[in-house]
Amino acid sequence: MGLADCLAALDRVCFAERSQLPLWVPVCLACGIALYFGLPVEPPVAVALGAAGFAFGLWRLARRAGYGAGVLALALLAATLGFGLAQVRTQRVAAPVLASPIVATVEGRVRDLTRTARGAPRLLLDRVTIHGLAPEATPARLRITVSDPPRGTLPGPGAWVTVHARLSAPGAPVEPGGFDFRRIAWFDRLGGIGTAEGAVLRIAPAAPGRVDGVLIAIASARQAAADAIRAVLPGATGSFTAAILVGDRSAIPPADTEALRISSLAHLLSISGLHMGLLTGIIFVVVRVGLALVPAVALRLPTKKLAAVTAMAAGLVYLLLSGADVAAQRSYLMVLVMLGAVLLDRPAITLRGIAAAAVLILVLLPESLMEVGFQMSFAATVAIVAAFEWLAARGWGLAGRGVLGQVGMTAMTSLVAGSATAPFAAYAFHTSASYGLIANMLAVPLMGLWIMPLCLVAVALTPVGLHAWPLVAAGWGVDLTLDIAHWVAALPGAVRAVPATLAPVLVPIALGGCWLLLWSGRWRLIGLIAIAGGIGWWALTGARPDVLVAASGLQVGVMGPEGRAILTARRDRFLAEQWLAADGDRVEVETAAARPGLTRDAGGGTAQVGSWSVTVVTARQPDPMALRALCGAKVLLIAPGMAGGMAGDPPGPCRVLDGPSLRRAGSIALSLKGDDLVAIAAADAAGLRPWTGGPLPLAAGAALRARAAAAMDPEPAAGE
Repeated sequence: MGLADCLAALDRVCFAERSQLPLWVPVCLACGIALYFGLPVEPPVAVALGAAGFAFGLWRLARRAGYGAGVLALALLAATLGFGLAQVRTQRVAAPVLASPIVATVEGRVRDLTRTARGAPRLLLDRVTIHGLAPEATPARLRITVSDPPRGTLPGPGAWVTVHARLSAPGAPVEPGGFDFRRIAWFDRLGGIGTAEGAVLRIAPAAPGRVDGVLIAIASARQAAADAIRAVLPGATGSFTAAILVGDRSAIPPADTEALRISSLAHLLSISGLHMGLLTGIIFVVVRVGLALVPAVALRLPTKKLAAVTAMAAGLVYLLLSGADVAAQRSYLMVLVMLGAVLLDRPAITLRGIAAAAVLILVLLPESLMEVGFQMSFAATVAIVAAFEWLAARGWGLAGRGVLGQVGMTAMTSLVAGSATAPFAAYAFHTSASYGLIANMLAVPLMGLWIMPLCLVAVALTPVGLHAWPLVAAGWGVDLTLDIAHWVAALPGAVRAVPATLAPVLVPIALGGCWLLLWSGRWRLIGLIAIAGGIGWWALTGARPDVLVAASGLQVGVMGPEGRAILTARRDRFLAEQWLAADGDRVEVETAAARPGLTRDAGGGTAQVGSWSVTVVTARQPDPMALRALCGAKVLLIAPGMAGGMAGDPPGPCRVLDGPSLRRAGSIALSLKGDDLVAIAAADAAGLRPWTGGPLPLAAGAALRARAAAAMDPEPAAGE
């Protein structure tokens, strides 16, 4: 087959699938965005501009070669656009990040008040001043955790405070290739995190300016609403209800969080498409039915469109009161597209509507693509809509056939959504829920038919002070949901551990899923081959590292006969938990700290890895003579207290990980390759990107300093 024959075949296929081609616009944008975030170094802006120019020129030439060639060139142009959008967004949010840990007095304005998973209050500060730090090096925002403050002493959003705190930059990955919180912090303009070392003192009352006074007021209302909910519904019931209404998940007991995660019901806690869809859907139906009951209104006004506008407004209020995090913003944009279709007299829930929502989100927030919430949300939504469109086209619709039909539709929805999101959940959380279908079939109807409607009634009755009784009734449904979660989580084999794998493994799975769901012809089945290839690649990915070393050098994990043995359960506990989870090893840190494979003592520990001896010396100022005695051939010496050699000489023939090298490298993974112990550093795996401390392109550094200086100027108070 010659080139002309291939182009002709491509023309026929693209013309036959022309109605499906718009669905691929967000996929092409996503490919470009993923390529940008996957690069090891920050590319020059000229790369994006040159690629876009090349793609545009190629399209001008390709459209003369036929319809199919023009479509491929347009796809390449959309991918380059996604690449450029991601790079522009990276520069637009640029803000200073702390270069090194410091202890200093901080002044700033409370932007928000939340709590950690263990219930400790956490302040988000903006308009920050750090005494002793130059304005151009001062972060735009800081997040400071406060330990055991007296009840009611913390100032609310809008107040100006001062606190003495221990600060550091957002944390690097716990192992090479692991989740990098620094990228999330970069796009949140969060330049430092820390803990307070004293009381938080109010230095000025809340005086919001014209620009963001509304946001401060909303944050205060959100906090007050969460407190009011927990006053009516104490304990886990109130905490769950506060999570679904105002996005405050901080007070949920860890045992309930774990049960919800194991039973695949953790999505109920996040303000996501389910909650936004339920709320706007209920509002839409109630308003439309209510207007239809008034003949004078129903005969003269477009009640369906009025209901859609009302639902949009209600969704916006819900978005703001829930904290407007990225997942909620994403869900609201999807709702806007669907209700906008109603205003335009088009079908509300279609693959084209979902594609339009995805394009809108990727253009405005391209970093969303890298978040598991985005991946799971769109995977589930696209799979559900595509599956029901396929069934409806064959006359197999389940809706409207009584109770059995509704049960079948719920089961079908849960099965399709669970299958579509399973790879992303397994990659991100290292677990796979065995009975998620059962749990969702029982709990999701509770959320839609009981909990959310009663919560809306409570909100409506709040102005007249009658919100308590519907909240209590909703609490019964919440308790039943938690009971379902604990029951499913306690079933034998309820959760399966999944070892960590490489991020590129998800690419053939995701693209194969798109190929299967977005085309209409039989060639869509080729997507199954790509999905199977991705799963096979996942299964064949290499074993976990033999040795993991924390950036502090004070925590080490060595793969032993019973699994990874941890040096100690007292230091770097969170890091050790993440290592074990990535191994697919569901044990407590204390269990891993008692495993064989590491010989522990007061000064560190020793392990044998193949022909290598791994020795850890945790002393702050190790004895040079003792180190020389330990340092022999085939010895890896980990000594964080050692400052780059002793008296200018290496301690001996061993390999050394001392304090300076660990600080440069971050966490380190070591694996046996033959008779050698090969190391990969987290700093090398993360590359040189703006969020890892790498250079910014163009004049972004100057813009960053300008933003920092602007953040130092107090905003004029309202009325000035």
